[in-house]
Amino acid sequence: MSSLFHSIRWRVQVWHAVLLLGVILAFCGAIYRLAWTNQLRRADRNITQAERTLIRSLVEALPPSPLTGKPEPFSPARVMEYLRGPHPVIPAAAASLFNGTEPGYTYFVFRDVDGRILLRSPNLPADLAGQPLSPEAFNDDWRTLGDRRETIHRNPEGITSVVGADLTPEREEMKRFVLSLAGTGLAIWALGLLGGWWLAGRAIRPIQKISRTATRIAEGNLAERIGTTVGDSELDQLGRVLDTTFDRLHTAIERQKQFTADASHELKTPVTILLAETQRALKRERSSEEYRAALATCQTAAERMRQLTESLLLLARQEAGADAPRERCDLAALLRDTVAHLRPLAAERQLTVETDLQPAVCLGDPAALSILASNLVANALQHHDSPGGIVCVACTTTAEGVTLTVVDDGPGIPPTHLPHLFERFYRADAARTGGSGHTGLGLAIARAIVQNHGGTLTAANEPGRGARFTARLPAA
Repeated sequence: MSSLFHSIRWRVQVWHAVLLLGVILAFCGAIYRLAWTNQLRRADRNITQAERTLIRSLVEALPPSPLTGKPEPFSPARVMEYLRGPHPVIPAAAASLFNGTEPGYTYFVFRDVDGRILLRSPNLPADLAGQPLSPEAFNDDWRTLGDRRETIHRNPEGITSVVGADLTPEREEMKRFVLSLAGTGLAIWALGLLGGWWLAGRAIRPIQKISRTATRIAEGNLAERIGTTVGDSELDQLGRVLDTTFDRLHTAIERQKQFTADASHELKTPVTILLAETQRALKRERSSEEYRAALATCQTAAERMRQLTESLLLLARQEAGADAPRERCDLAALLRDTVAHLRPLAAERQLTVETDLQPAVCLGDPAALSILASNLVANALQHHDSPGGIVCVACTTTAEGVTLTVVDDGPGIPPTHLPHLFERFYRADAARTGGSGHTGLGLAIARAIVQNHGGTLTAANEPGRGARFTARLPAA
């Protein structure tokens, strides 16, 4: 049972039930108080009407004036004199109002200043007939005693009048009203609980879906997704954010698997060469020239492994977003140094490097940007298959930032290779011949450097010429 209330849905439901019950009780209490006040006001009107009828009938029952023989005008003193007379009686016009004890009956009593009863109705309650009113009873004109409602008046002559009515009909009506109100309140409460349960279930459904999906992903099913496509609530937004995160995580893991497989494959060849050469050299005694040749082969394989390892480490640092110091760099100066460094390679391949270097200042890592420039220019030189060809290197500043372009007049890039050109260990040597011994990581490293600097790197075929590589970086 205790674990049940650990559920968010149950906690929300209990809080909602208590809050809704409190609101309904407060509302029903206010409605009951208002209804009872209305009942008392109606009873007060009836009592007031009965009191007026009584007083009017008493006035009409007064004897005529002995001098004129006609009824005298209304005078409270004449009414008081009649009540103090020897035998005051209830006028016939009012007797029917104050005779009976059925529910809702009315009654009255008149007392003098000494508490003596002057006139009373036959149905006067025993507590009023037995003793006079205490002085505290005159603090208010109206009072409620149990199932009775009374109005009390005392005139200057000391005559006290009490006119009241039985509230049994009003009480019964209020009981029926309370039952109806309680039934309505309970129905609203039950409906509110059902609605709250349904809304809470819909609200936490994305949480349950997220939990199940995360569990399946933790078990190894990386292709699972939450699949929240509709709705704009906070949980729906969270589901979409988590789906995007899972996609990136899946992509990163798949890329890591591919990277590991590719690296193992690339390292397998030089390791095999090393083992084969050492085993061959150790099978029998050989001359110094044969040992020298075997060691040279091993050295070449080791250099290949070192180059590949360095490239892998550099790529890993760039893709991890290495937090290298950023400073203002002029791409024009970096490209001049790069072209000067690679001119021997261009001369060896009988190629010409042309430059159009305008000031292009950006904020970046000078060492990484030098590697970017070196990889792009070296890639163009290594994959150019025509002696006498030209490689153009340019940089400029635009409204969007700084731009670095490397264009050659070689054979270009077949369209089937363009989408894969920046993948690790991808080689398009069948179309762009001439390069050998490269790791297949140069363009992948270049793209990682550009992305780490917040830019983009694209490759395309230049119409009428060869390939065009364009790197766009934010300006300083």
